[in-house]
Amino acid sequence: MQLHRSKAQFEKIGFQVVFVGLGTPDRAEGFKKQFSLSFPIICDPEKKLYQTYGLGRGSVARMASPAFLLKGLKALSRGHIPGVPRDDIMQMPGVFLIDTSGNIRYAHYSKDPSDNPSIETLLALKEIF
Repeated sequence: MQLHRSKAQFEKIGFQVVFVGLGTPDRAEGFKKQFSLSFPIICDPEKKLYQTYGLGRGSVARMASPAFLLKGLKALSRGHIPGVPRDDIMQMPGVFLIDTSGNIRYAHYSKDPSDNPSIETLLALKEIF
């Protein structure tokens, strides 16, 4: 996972990465072990954080968009096999940078489940802090 490989760079500039997921603590631990992650994971099966940060659900059209399907095919060609879908597969993700006072300094609302800002983009945001 590219984000995990960049952990030292994030820590060097003072960023702490935290994942939020819909699953249970047991599933979060399994996810961490599967991908050898050391980031904390907040379990939000009731979607309270998703709602607080304005992350809605995607549409069928969004999930079947040519761009998303192409990204999926590229991932498959690199040997990434998706797991069995669980929870709300229509829940849209996002990326937020929040300062120590709780203010959102950067928000990225994903257009589809694979739409994430690049590591380079996130690291460059150190200038806004």
